[in-house]
Amino acid sequence: MSRIHSVSRITAALVLSCCMAGGALAEGVQKLGFIDTERVYRESKQAQRIQTSLESEFASRQNKLQKMQQEGEALEKRLASGQIPETEREAAVKKLTDMIQEFRLEQAKLTEDYNLSRNEKFAALQQNANRVIIDLAKKEGYDLIIQDAVYVTGKFDITDQVIKLLNK
Repeated sequence: MSRIHSVSRITAALVLSCCMAGGALAEGVQKLGFIDTERVYRESKQAQRIQTSLESEFASRQNKLQKMQQEGEALEKRLASGQIPETEREAAVKKLTDMIQEFRLEQAKLTEDYNLSRNEKFAALQQNANRVIIDLAKKEGYDLIIQDAVYVTGKFDITDQVIKLLNK
């Protein structure tokens, strides 16, 4: 995702540079706008609902992982302190190794499932945001709206307007 943001930032910077550098083109562009998509993803009500939904959807699996981690740490502590008799030590070490492998596997599954769900839900938000941005551009007479840029002055930032429209 960060690669996509880098490409879009570079593209936005190039478009903006072309607009500013080309005299005739710059004269043709009357109204510019900028959207900070990261803010939209953090501050809109839909984004907050998505985050809450993800947290509740994956809470039980996260709790299970925390419990597994605590059990592994407790066994590791017992092994390190010498509390386990020598006759049981080899079995305890194997158990700890198995616990670590299971933990890593479950953690990887959780991360993959979380990311898939998050991406699906945020894709819907992005489509909704794009629709709102296009509607705003048409209503307000914007010639160019850029999402994500390296640097933009505040006078072009219309992120608050987009968030308000998304929250309706």
